[in-house]
Parts: sequence; structure tokens; C-alpha cells
Amino acid sequence: MKCPKCQHKQKRGRDGMVCKSCSYKFFFDPQKDKLTPSVSLHDNRFKAIINHASANDTYYFTPNQLFSSARHISRESKIGCIIISVVILAAGAVGIAAGITVLLLFAILIGFVVFVAGIISFFRGSRPKRKTWDRFVKYWEDEVQPIPRLIQSPALSDPPPDWKEDDIYDYGVSGIILCDRKETVDWLVLNQLHTQTNTLILTTKGYPDYLQKIAKDLLENQPDLNVYLLHDPETAAESLINHCFLPISNVTDLGVDQATLSGLTVLRKRFEKKELKSLPLDTIPYRTLSAALTYCLANGVLLGSVLGANAMDSDTDTSFG
Repeated sequence: MKCPKCQHKQKRGRDGMVCKSCSYKFFFDPQKDKLTPSVSLHDNRFKAIINHASANDTYYFTPNQLFSSARHISRESKIGCIIISVVILAAGAVGIAAGITVLLLFAILIGFVVFVAGIISFFRGSRPKRKTWDRFVKYWEDEVQPIPRLIQSPALSDPPPDWKEDDIYDYGVSGIILCDRKETVDWLVLNQLHTQTNTLILTTKGYPDYLQKIAKDLLENQPDLNVYLLHDPETAAESLINHCFLPISNVTDLGVDQATLSGLTVLRKRFEKKELKSLPLDTIPYRTLSAALTYCLANGVLLGSVLGANAMDSDTDTSFG
């Protein structure tokens, strides 16, 4: 185990659950707590997952993003199996060249099987299950501390202490983004996307409540104001529009479908085929989505087309245009 506080390494069985260097008390027991049958969970790995989701404490993130990071960090490595099998195959080839055949032919067969299994497992290895991961997250938050920047419940129901309605009119509003979930609104607003894009961000049902009047006034005074719809692929846009608190008739659906999400390499590496069919919008890494949204709003193109044309390999890929 590696101590997340001082990075000291020690053995669980020999040294116990208290760091010998700084006295940090380990919470997860790698001998008992397993993300998969072969991947243990320890404090350092758990905190590495949090750091990945928040980009080293830079962004707020949702439970879906945290789970996606868990899939990324906990991906099983089968490099050891592959190396061993290559050594066996090489030794077998040398033996055959030297005239020793029977046992080495058997060794080559074993090596080949291990090699193929290692390759398959490397790319299609077992991954942490959502229920297992959520249980560990709840366990940590109940017994240790809340996870910083994790959005667990609506956080914007009340205006911030220093909030002034005039501030919105001062920086100007170039459009309104309507989301299907409160969690999506919190995710975007807490990460300051509204200030980066000069937009008002609410749900179609009017969360947060204190922005409803402003949104209505903006549309009344600017009937041609851009209104955008941003939602999970499985949510029907027509239903959102029909039940929207705003009287909108001209709205642009930013157009993210399941095929687009499934096409992102960063997600294909983390999720199985059947899972890719039902991924929510906030599975996309924030840096990727915010860069794509900023580009879309500035250039009048659909989000799905931008993401589809830039099927990023990693969650640090944020170049568009």
C-alpha cells in the first residue's frame, strides 16, 4: 500500500493499517475491498480516482464522472501475463532450434494460450461494477469525509450570498441553455460555464427558481435570443420542450445522441458495448464537453457533430475547429 499523505510504501500484512512514516490511518483494506476480483481498492487509488475526476481539484464533478474515472484508474493490466508468455514462447523457439521438442512444444502451447488470454484481458478485462463502486463511495463519505467537489444533490436552489440580479445584465446574456437535470445545471454552473459562454443555464422545469423571472424577461425583451436544449441522449427533446416553464417556440437541440457518445474513444475504453447504449451526458469528461460547447455556441454548430468529428482519445483532448 502507498500512503496518500506521505507516499510511503508498506505491506498490509506485515505493517498493518497505519502508515509507519506519518501515522496516516488507512481506511480501505486492499485484502478485503475489491473493485474487481483482481483489482484491490486502497486509499491511494481511491484518492487518485477523485483527483482524476476533478482534474486535480480543478472542476466539480458528478457521480457519473467519478465512476467513469474509477473505470479509467482501475483498468486491469495484463502486461505481466503477456511478458511471461512471450518469454515462454521465446524459450520454446530456442529449444526447438536446439532439437528439444516434446516438452517445449507443450510449453509453447501453454505460452500461446496465456499470450492470447492476456491480450484479450488487457483490452476486455473486467471492470468495476456501478453498485460496487457506489457502495465504496457511500462508505467513504459516511465514515471519513464528504468528497470535495462531488455534486451529490442540488446545490443552487438558493442564490449565492453575493449574488445580484443586475450582474447578469451587466455581463450580458447571449443565450439560454435548458437542461433536463438539476445535476447537469449544477455541473455546468459550478464550473463557471455560464460566465465563459455568457449564457443563462437552467432546467426546463425552471431550476434554479430565482433565475426563472430573469429568463422570462430576457425572452420577452429579446424574442430572437438563442435558446439551446442540452440533455441526456435517452431523454426526448420534444417532451422537454412541451413541459418547459418558458414559452419557447424556437429552440436548438444541441444534438448529442447515444451513437455520438459511443463513438468517443475515451468512453469506449471504459465501458462495455451494452453500457455504451445508455450513457448519460455527464459521462463525458468536463474539459471535453465545455470546450465543445464553447465552440458550438460561438460557431452555431451542433454539439453532436463536433464531438463526432473529434472522437477524442483522452479526457484532455479539447481542441476543436
